[in-house]
Amino acid sequence: MTSSIRKTGETIKNSPFFKGSLYFDHPLAPLTTMHVGGNAAVFVEPQDVESAAFALKTFSQEGFCPFILGGGSNLIVSDSGFSQAVLSTKRLCDISISTKDNSYTVVSAGSGAKTDDIVSLCAQKGIAGMQKFAGLPGSIGGACFMNARCYEKSISDIIESVSYLDAKDNYTLKEYSFDSKDWAYKHSPFVEGTKIIVQVKLKLALANLDAVQRLNNEGKGYIADREQKGHFSYPSAGSVFKNNRSFGKPSGALIDECGLKGLSVGDAQIAPWHGNFIINKGKASASDIRQLIEQVQKVVGEKTGFTLEPEVIFCGR
Repeated sequence: MTSSIRKTGETIKNSPFFKGSLYFDHPLAPLTTMHVGGNAAVFVEPQDVESAAFALKTFSQEGFCPFILGGGSNLIVSDSGFSQAVLSTKRLCDISISTKDNSYTVVSAGSGAKTDDIVSLCAQKGIAGMQKFAGLPGSIGGACFMNARCYEKSISDIIESVSYLDAKDNYTLKEYSFDSKDWAYKHSPFVEGTKIIVQVKLKLALANLDAVQRLNNEGKGYIADREQKGHFSYPSAGSVFKNNRSFGKPSGALIDECGLKGLSVGDAQIAPWHGNFIINKGKASASDIRQLIEQVQKVVGEKTGFTLEPEVIFCGR
């Protein structure tokens, strides 16, 4: 397997149809917000959509299915890493702004663009609609994939369309137009993994330069709130468990009431200040995090009858 995928990687790297970077046995822990995980047998960072499509097609022809890495903010990468390839969208990060029918603004962003960079650009231009996502780690592609939700607002509330490479059609570039029935809490039509997001178009308010200061202040307020809640104190993957409103309480409150804040396995710990965060105190492993999650699920299930559903994604071998 290793020699075969390396050979495929060499083919891609040396092809005139590929622009970007390609590495072997590449460390992934520094590329995730949790800072855990092993290496990727092949790590591909295409410079443009055409190169991404070429790499994906080439891997597919050899029987390999690469993992798509965005901003790494919601992932727990296995300690053993990936025996296959990882394709990063980091360089697919162009952002452009246009007006449609003189009634709203369309912000088009490559899937690798940082969500917080889009928030900042919109604030500078006086474009409202993104400020609740200020300080959100990760890429806009990942936010779309997970239908990220911040302060009661979901990314799906502002999506107009999404361009994607269709794995079921030889990675042909296609466009999806927003349809509300395809979206739900922390769910998108892309979670099945056969549609590789390469660009997201956001439907936002018309630019108003008089609103620049207000939008900047709102964004700073949300970032300050995240800081006060300890979001940036240690490496973490954000909220670990989904909330279930029908149960009546958020997952963090249930974990807190079960007396689990501060519980540790190795250097993985339930944050002492927030029940729905797991932090890396220094040398946590993916195995530590998985064991801690399982312990929390067991205790909360026994005490409340509620089954916590992880929001974070475990990936790798």
